Amino acid sequence: MAKKSMSNWMITACAVILLAGMLSAGFFTTEAAAAEQKVFNWKFASHTNPGNKSLGPCQLWWSEQIEKRSNGRIKVKMYWVDEICGPKEMMMAVKTRLADVVGHVPAYTPGETPMANSTFLPFLAPPRLDQSVIVYNRVFVESKPYVDELKKFNCVYGGAYENEGYNLIGKKPVRSVDDLKGLRIRVMPDLGEVLKHFGAIPMTVPVTEMYSALDTGIVDMAAHSRLTFHAYKVDEISKYMILDMDMGAAPTLYFINKDAWNELPEDLQKVVQSVIDDSAAFMWDFQHIPERIAAADKVIKEKNIEVIHFPKGERAKLADKAEAVWDSWAKRSGNYEAAKTGLKDFVKIREEVIAKYPKGVPGIKYQ
Repeated sequence: MAKKSMSNWMITACAVILLAGMLSAGFFTTEAAAAEQKVFNWKFASHTNPGNKSLGPCQLWWSEQIEKRSNGRIKVKMYWVDEICGPKEMMMAVKTRLADVVGHVPAYTPGETPMANSTFLPFLAPPRLDQSVIVYNRVFVESKPYVDELKKFNCVYGGAYENEGYNLIGKKPVRSVDDLKGLRIRVMPDLGEVLKHFGAIPMTVPVTEMYSALDTGIVDMAAHSRLTFHAYKVDEISKYMILDMDMGAAPTLYFINKDAWNELPEDLQKVVQSVIDDSAAFMWDFQHIPERIAAADKVIKEKNIEVIHFPKGERAKLADKAEAVWDSWAKRSGNYEAAKTGLKDFVKIREEVIAKYPKGVPGIKYQ
């Protein structure tokens, strides 16, 4: 009996040793190890085309950085405009996971995501575009009205593309607010309300149609950032460029399907967050690449475009109309109190960001 017990004990001991050896050799894979080895394939729906030299490279940078920093465990494939959905269908695409990531322009569908659309409110953005991105990085995770809006679409915040402030370009000179009277201006709706006070005729035209609208005379002027004018070749058909208006921001916001986000193990969520955190510095560097600025300046010279610097006093007249537009936005948002709370959060975070980064954030070279 003793011999039999000893034999059973030895068999059990050998089995334990063998099992331990097999585990250490990788014969069995734990659930955690399997998660570490899994590759997550994301589809990114963009509202621009692959030839775009402004938004396109920035969305590629976001995608490539995530793949690089995750050592290939997250692969992001870009789908350009209309390959998955159109510019106005981004939120439904991310909600249903037709796309895992989308680049959403809130102003294209202002009633759909009113809190996100607040980022387009005139004269609300901080002075620098990198400061704006930091504000977005915080407000969409810290302010309840913004977070609640994303919950409705089953998504989380994933970063942003941003331009320099809105200025004007086109066929007519604008040296004062009086010159706005009667001009048909391609502009986002809320900024359009400010310009309407001075007799302008606002027209909502997607950025991808900005060139044709100006070329065919549908609009007299277009509002956007200086380098965006060049990226979409609008400068090639313009006579005047009006700078120093800096009327507001125009982000493309990246949203990630919540199920896709929750599938990631914690270490990969940190990888994605690191790219989001670096996006402010990257955006500043990208919008100030000397070669891009030189190329835009070259067109101004070759096309003999007159550059008009809008006087500070005239800009102040525009800015004075902004808060009434903010309140109007809050009233039509569908939840006035939530909108006002969110706007208050935005302004508070904006002031904190300006105070912390008065000269912007440390850059990371575009690559």
